[in-house]
Amino acid sequence: MLSFFNKESLLDQALADTSKMLENVEVMVRAATISLRKREDTTMDIDVLEMDKAVNRFESEVRRKVFTHLAVVGTDNVYSALVLTSIIIDIERVGDYAKNIVELAKDHPGRLHADIYEKKVLRIEKAVVDELLPKGRQAFLNSDKSESARLIHETRWVGRLVDRITEKLTAGDCECTLSAKDQVCLTLYLRYLKRISSHWSNMLTSVVNPFDRIGFKRDF
Repeated sequence: MLSFFNKESLLDQALADTSKMLENVEVMVRAATISLRKREDTTMDIDVLEMDKAVNRFESEVRRKVFTHLAVVGTDNVYSALVLTSIIIDIERVGDYAKNIVELAKDHPGRLHADIYEKKVLRIEKAVVDELLPKGRQAFLNSDKSESARLIHETRWVGRLVDRITEKLTAGDCECTLSAKDQVCLTLYLRYLKRISSHWSNMLTSVVNPFDRIGFKRDF
């Protein structure tokens, strides 16, 4: 009997692991952007690689606990179980992009300046790192449909703005004083932020959409 009830709580444990994944990844992205954009050296306050390993372990644990829950308890809460196994992929991918930003910081000497695009890049960073990540995490954990829809809708401009800037950078007509290396670095950084925004929004679609439409963004 005790074993049965322990198994029944596995879905709650899987949700707790997912929450820890979200927290870790949010911290990773913030630390990575600080290292690249606000520091003249490559020092970091956390070990992003170790945190990424923890994220990967949580991802494996979520899958194991969800599978065990379904095998032992049956189809009770099957919808929640399927949602968790779906969205942890997006969370893990955000962790990978945090690592990519750390790699950029290590390869780039000094703080990355955006020259004439500085104000626009700061706007993107604020929207993604300071707004979407923390508020999106809470909206998902609270199953807040209105807040999830609002965040998805209000951050759609991020991808469009990133595309406009990176198109100019890659075409060589950005009319800025950045070196070729800085232009490449800035292009990659903005692309990573765009992907982070997209994956976090994908996670939020699980709150507002039916299961078969997770990852699809309609007009909210």
